[in-house]
Amino acid sequence: MIELRALPPEEAVAYFRQKGYAIGFDYRDVWQAQHQAAFTVAKVMQLDLLQDIRAEVDRALAEGTTLREFQQRLIPTLQTKGWWGRQERLDPLTGKVREVQLGSPRRLKTIYDTNLRTAHSEGQWQRIQERKEAFPYLQYDGANSEHPRLQHKAWDGLVLPVDDPFWQAHLPVKEWGCKCRVIPMTRGQLQRQGLEVGKSPKVPTAPYVNARTGEIQQVPLGVHPAFNYPPGTRRASLNRHLVEKLEAVPPALARAAIANLVQGPAFGDWYRKPAGAFPLAYLAKEVAERLGARTQLVALSEDSLAKQRKHHPEIVQDEYAMVQATIDRGMEVPGNQANTTVYVLDEEDGYVTVLKVTREGKEIYLTSLRRLSRDQVKREEEIQRLLKKIRKE
Repeated sequence: MIELRALPPEEAVAYFRQKGYAIGFDYRDVWQAQHQAAFTVAKVMQLDLLQDIRAEVDRALAEGTTLREFQQRLIPTLQTKGWWGRQERLDPLTGKVREVQLGSPRRLKTIYDTNLRTAHSEGQWQRIQERKEAFPYLQYDGANSEHPRLQHKAWDGLVLPVDDPFWQAHLPVKEWGCKCRVIPMTRGQLQRQGLEVGKSPKVPTAPYVNARTGEIQQVPLGVHPAFNYPPGTRRASLNRHLVEKLEAVPPALARAAIANLVQGPAFGDWYRKPAGAFPLAYLAKEVAERLGARTQLVALSEDSLAKQRKHHPEIVQDEYAMVQATIDRGMEVPGNQANTTVYVLDEEDGYVTVLKVTREGKEIYLTSLRRLSRDQVKREEEIQRLLKKIRKE
C-alpha cells in the first residue's frame, strides 16, 4: 500500500530556518518585525533551551509533527532543565525578581501555533509575490474559527489586488491564535464564482505604547501590536539583526565575521535580491569618531547598490570584498564634508571607496566603489584628478 504524505512547505521551512536567535524576558523585548529575523521564546534566557524548543518547532514545520507530539517531546526536556511551572526570575530590564510562568502545556501550544502559522504565512506571501501575474487577487478568509473576531469576520470574502496596501497591515496572521488566511485567485476564478474586487478598507488606528521600550505606535484595529509589521520583510529584518549582533562583538571578531559574510553565500543572496543594508567592512574607532559615527560598521544599502549598478556597472559582486582592503591599505582623503571620507588604494588592482555617515550618526554607508586603471600612468592621473576634485568640494 502506498502512503501519500503532504510535502513540507519549502518556503515556510526556509523562512523559519533563516532565523537567528534572540533572548528576551518579555515578548515585547523582541518586538514585531524582529521576529522575522530571530527565534525567541519569552523568559527563555539560556541558548541551549532556545535551541531545544526551536528544533521541535522545525520538526513540526518540516515533518508535520502534531501539537500533542510536540508537547510530548519537549515537556520532559524542559522539566529536566528546570524551565517549567511558575518560578521566580530576575527581570533584567527592571532588576526586580518576579514570579512568572515558564513552561506549561498552554505556553507550548502558543509557541507551536504562533511559529507554524507565521512561518506558513511568510512562505505563502513569497509564493503570492512570485505568482501574482497568474493570481493577481487575494480573498480574505476570516471564518475559520468557532468564534471569529468581529473585525476579522467583517473582512471575510473581501477580494483585493495582491498589491493593495491593505495586505501590508492585515495579511494574516495578525492576532494570537488567529486562524484567518488568504486565498490567491485568478481573474477567471472571480468570474466563475461571481466575485467582485472590493474597495480597500480604511481601518482606524489606535495608539499603543510598548511599556518595555517606550515606543509609541498607531496600530490598526484587528491587529495585535505584537504582529504589527508587514509581510515579506524578513530579509531586511535579518540584516538589521545581523548588524546589531556585529556591533556587539569585539572588533577582531566583527572584522572576521564580515569578511566571511561578504565572501560567502549570504552576501550573494542579498546582492541578487537586496533588502535593507548589508555589512561590508569595519572602520577604526578613531576614524568613526572623527566622522561623527556611533558605529564602526560600513554597510551597503539597497539604494546605493542600485546607484552602483547604474553608474559603475563594471563592478561585480566579488569586488565588494575589496572595500575592507581599500580601507586598510589605502590612503584616506577626508572630504570637505565632516561626515564623508574617501579611501584610495594605489595598486595595480586599485579601488576608490567613498563612505558617508548619516546625519544622526547611526550608520556608515558605502556610497561609491570604483576601479582604478591597471596602467600606472593612467592610474596616477586618475588619482590626481580625484584629489583635485575632493579638495574643490
